[in-house]
Amino acid sequence: MATLVLDQLRQWRDEDRGGPEQWQAAWGRTLQLLGPVWPDTTMSWDGVIHADGGAALTTALYIIARDRGIAPADVHRAHVDELFARAPWERDLDLRRRWDARLRAHGHDLDDPTDPVTARWLQLRVDNSPLDDASDTVHIDNGTDHRWGPGFIEGLNYILAPRYKDQLQF
Repeated sequence: MATLVLDQLRQWRDEDRGGPEQWQAAWGRTLQLLGPVWPDTTMSWDGVIHADGGAALTTALYIIARDRGIAPADVHRAHVDELFARAPWERDLDLRRRWDARLRAHGHDLDDPTDPVTARWLQLRVDNSPLDDASDTVHIDNGTDHRWGPGFIEGLNYILAPRYKDQLQF
């Protein structure tokens, strides 16, 4: 039987216990938001991107809540879009560095994998792009069968896509 994306997110939430209260609240908010959108989506190839997107949304809700001194439940889509926005000249690495800085500012040591927030972030910031010397078919494919870029960017791009805008209400 295939694993549901929501079950994977619940497993990660449970693994991340012991983090700050706002981190746990961010997980709860993510599951509340995504539950109606993906009630039966399984962990197929794109389900992995869904799961990364859910964990990235949790991270965004947490960062924004800490930045603004509000509860994750009070974070709006516009706040997430603002945190995720890039100037035209910025690259994936610039966005990753900015999120790294926000997490450090909130007291997370990015060299400490025992910190639940850091552990999840270290997973999400991995660049899934194929190596430069990968076969031409991988590069021509342009992501239809391959992952491209950091998991948090790939995942948030997926779940914040226009196709989910009406379903993902926050």
